[in-house]
Amino acid sequence: VLSVCRDVTDTERARRGHRESANLYRTVTEISRDVIFEIDDAGVVIFASRSLEELTGIKPERVVGRGYLDLFDVVHPDDRERELAEFRSARGEIGERVSYSPYRVRHIDGSWVWFSAIGTWYETADGERHMLEVARDITRDVIREQERLELARQMQEAQRLESLGVMAGGITHDFNNLLTPILGDAELALLDLPFESRVRPRIEQIRNAAQKAAALTRQLLAYSGQGPVRVEPVSISRLVEEMGKLLESVVSGKATLSYELAGDLPSVEADVSQLSQVVMNLITNASEAVRDGAGHIALHTGSVDAEQIEPRFLIGEFKPSVARYVFFEVADDGCGMSAETQARIFDPFFTTKFTGRGLGLAAVLGIVKSHAGVVELDSQLGRGTRFRVLLPAAEHASVRPATRATPIEEWRCSGSLLVVDDDPGVREMLDATLRRAGFTVLLARDGREGVDLFRRHADAIRAVVLDRTMPDIGGEDAFDEIRRIRPDARIMLISGYAEERAAWHFIDKGLDAFLHKPFEPEAVLERIRRIIDATPPRSGQG
Repeated sequence: VLSVCRDVTDTERARRGHRESANLYRTVTEISRDVIFEIDDAGVVIFASRSLEELTGIKPERVVGRGYLDLFDVVHPDDRERELAEFRSARGEIGERVSYSPYRVRHIDGSWVWFSAIGTWYETADGERHMLEVARDITRDVIREQERLELARQMQEAQRLESLGVMAGGITHDFNNLLTPILGDAELALLDLPFESRVRPRIEQIRNAAQKAAALTRQLLAYSGQGPVRVEPVSISRLVEEMGKLLESVVSGKATLSYELAGDLPSVEADVSQLSQVVMNLITNASEAVRDGAGHIALHTGSVDAEQIEPRFLIGEFKPSVARYVFFEVADDGCGMSAETQARIFDPFFTTKFTGRGLGLAAVLGIVKSHAGVVELDSQLGRGTRFRVLLPAAEHASVRPATRATPIEEWRCSGSLLVVDDDPGVREMLDATLRRAGFTVLLARDGREGVDLFRRHADAIRAVVLDRTMPDIGGEDAFDEIRRIRPDARIMLISGYAEERAAWHFIDKGLDAFLHKPFEPEAVLERIRRIIDATPPRSGQG
């Protein structure tokens, strides 16, 4: 017997090591949440881990044997060219690493999964070059980052709108102080002029211009969320239908109007005139965005649960505590807006038109915010624009009736009134108005002088007209001092700010009346008469 023995220990060790390495590789690929690919030098996929199916729904068997470049058909179109360029830029040298920018892969259910991938070239035992690529699911990280960026954007937007609102409110206050004597003195001049006077038309033009300027300041107040609101139950469907019918003549020739109005909507607590302005502005903007004779504007109303609303697409303060929202939409198939235009569309005085003040959408946002609502904007260049206004559905709607000034040119009275205002034009207009009605008028330039005058003439003064914002001693402190001198003193507050902002300090102090600047003489006399008629005369008063 001839026996030949050979030492194969090293070979067996190598085989055992190879088996252990293969087992380890298989175990790692099976338990890993990352998708692992192996690609040969010809660009053919020779391995894909099971996690591919877990993350994308695509079975590995559908991938193995196909060219790697063929797999890019499931990559998002916006990412495809970039990822292909990054893959092709690799030279294929051993040890070379290939890093990919984050990209999206389409899941078999139609959704998109974000991946971040890295690959490296290595040499096999047969001397071939292969690439090993590992792709990690980063969808949650991307969504969290998008939400963080959106939250930061919303905070910046809120701060910007708040600062613009403060500025608008301040400008409005100053303008209203200027407009009050213009409007009031023009009205007084018209009362004194003969009807056939040649200067009468000019004075009427001054009055009309002042009234238009007052309307502009009301738009500024609406933008800043400080506009006066007279709440009543409003049917959104009825309001949208009425405004649509009213504006059909404006839209006619440019676009057709269609209605999809829900009939069983809950009402909203709102100022019907302000909401009418919102609907009017949106329909008017839509008609200007469409092609003449070929456009279409769709008006739609409905309701939605708060949990169904996507907050990151809204402009304004979304309150999930509100269970249900009522909405109306104005959609057009016009020119649409770029992202840059959408970012500025609610800014005051921003406009894409050749003419106009650019306050329409700024006022829309302010009015909606003052009603605790939000605005949703969806627009694409060349595809049209959709505005959706969401307002909290009313549970128990309340009505606060509006008070209107009535002509009282013939009303006469007597006694002393105190006017406290730091603006000389306002003081002079009030002085002329009240003296015309038969009063003796005491004038004070600020709160301190007003308190001193009241202290000296407390028994004779029948009512006080008090400005809200003054230097030294403001209206609130002057109010308290006057009431300490005489607890039953009748006081009317006047302010260029809206009542909700100007008078909230006086809610529990028994304020007798409020008048918003600018005002006309008959509005002043109407409120003074109401105060005096409700007050029994004191000794020493007429």
